Amino acid sequence: MSEKHTTTYTRREILKIGLGVMTALLTPAYLTREGGPRSGNRLALLERLPPPASLGRIISWQQQNVRRDPTLTSTIMTRLGRNTIIPLYATVEGEAPWPSNPIWYQTTQGFVHSAFVQPVEDERQTEVITEVTPPGFWAEVSVPIAEARSRPTAPSIAWRLYYQTVYRVIAAAQDDTGEWWYRIQDGLTWSPGPYVPAWSMRRITPEDLAPISPGHPNKWINIDLRSQMLTCYEDEQAVFATRVASGASKTPTPYGEFRVLYKRHTRRMMGEDYDLSGVPFPVYFTRSAVAIHGTYWHNNYGFRSSHGCVNVPSSAAKWIFRWVEPEAPYAEETVHAAAGTGTRIVVT
Repeated sequence: MSEKHTTTYTRREILKIGLGVMTALLTPAYLTREGGPRSGNRLALLERLPPPASLGRIISWQQQNVRRDPTLTSTIMTRLGRNTIIPLYATVEGEAPWPSNPIWYQTTQGFVHSAFVQPVEDERQTEVITEVTPPGFWAEVSVPIAEARSRPTAPSIAWRLYYQTVYRVIAAAQDDTGEWWYRIQDGLTWSPGPYVPAWSMRRITPEDLAPISPGHPNKWINIDLRSQMLTCYEDEQAVFATRVASGASKTPTPYGEFRVLYKRHTRRMMGEDYDLSGVPFPVYFTRSAVAIHGTYWHNNYGFRSSHGCVNVPSSAAKWIFRWVEPEAPYAEETVHAAAGTGTRIVVT
């Protein structure tokens, strides 16, 4: 089964696209929210665009200021701590703390800069797979935060799993109250791991991961570090693009021409100063494990900030995973490309 992405752009058009516009073109349209807090005269002067999601999660360890206006000097109305869930009413372009990101979100009491707000939804699932046969199925967290426990009745939270992170469900169990829990594995642990409420996990079906344009003879990706844009091409026709956050100055993304070496449905990524579970759909293109992958710990695309990988929104990571060669069998966690057959990646 395949799916052809129908929106196409010339290379010149890609380079002229401003912050956030391409993402809007390549994702489903959201309904505009009328009204909301503070719809007075000063706000009326701003161009109000729909928010990327109905909710946001504060994702920085430092408190984030909610300001009266989308500027760096306006009155601080309140401060929000990590993992606070807030409503998002609108997106506006305001004063940029750094040149690459002038985007603010309107929320209760004012505006918060978008860099450290993960757009999320609270989509509690009604489907429960009570009989899970080996090797299980892939699932993504569909709520802002899912609380994983060592067993369904455990009193303490073992892990907090975040929106759109991906894991393999290997079993289902029912607790004493009749609530169903999924036991998860890949993306957090190599062996059978903790339990997560089934209502907090959306099943990813094989159809959801069906290859896009399978077998096309000339797929290639350009990652432009200057513009912080990733563009997928079929021949010379652009078929998909997204903003990225590439490697920081001390851990830069390497320049050059590469091939996809292997890709995974999910990965727990750990380093000296980070431990990230359920990183969605990494596509590796260097032997030092530089990858294109989904991101949930920041929302600051256009800014070079990673440990060398190419951070993209999680929905974009899924599209790229489906499109690049080699194709990935649903049941396998990792698939390697035969020498010279992986999709070409040009980092400029």
